[in-house]
Amino acid sequence: MPQFMDVVFYVCAVYLTVAVAVATRLGWYMVTRLDHFDWLHSKPEIWGMFVFATLLWPLVLIKPMALIKPADLFSGPYGMAARMREEELLRQYPPPCGQTVRYRQSPGRNVETFGEFTFNSADLEKALVAKLQEHPHLADDHEGAILNWLRQRNDSIKTPTDVPDAWHRFQFIADDELRAGRGKSFCLKCNDQIPGIGLREEDDHGIPGWNFDRLLCQQGHPLLVVESVHISVRQLST
Repeated sequence: MPQFMDVVFYVCAVYLTVAVAVATRLGWYMVTRLDHFDWLHSKPEIWGMFVFATLLWPLVLIKPMALIKPADLFSGPYGMAARMREEELLRQYPPPCGQTVRYRQSPGRNVETFGEFTFNSADLEKALVAKLQEHPHLADDHEGAILNWLRQRNDSIKTPTDVPDAWHRFQFIADDELRAGRGKSFCLKCNDQIPGIGLREEDDHGIPGWNFDRLLCQQGHPLLVVESVHISVRQLST
């Protein structure tokens, strides 16, 4: 019996020693590597992972690289902190912007689109100034960052400059501009330029769930699809 207790004591001592080592490693990473974006958007997940990894460290050691490079352990839900960090960097240090900008919608909600659009930067600036005057709260969103980017444009750059993927709200700007008859459209599926009058509008109206506004080419390929409104329907109990 004393020998058995010695084994139990030894196992517990080793377990606790490794747990302290894991806690020290992760604590050091949390203090020195995580920034205010991580703590702002992923604080519960960070502390939850810290407690989980410390108490159940054998599961973490299945992939030892997680302790050598713990970034994935603290990435947070949906990579929110990384996205917000990227957006802040874009706002502070926007990429070059030329006389025209090019936009290609990123995949969303399992909808593949085939539109590539170019817009005159000066026209976009005017449209955004008017939009922010009507909706000033958007100055703190992508619209404000995009306007700042456009204002810093260099008109000597003649080749189209791409809209960064992180500014996903540009899809709403593109939709407004195209429906107003501004901008050029190209269908990657048809491999053909589309005249302004060639865009087809196919919008949802009053459908339960998400309603979408769609711009299609004449062959029916979706070029741009944006969310317009979400309608919730409550079932009445009988």
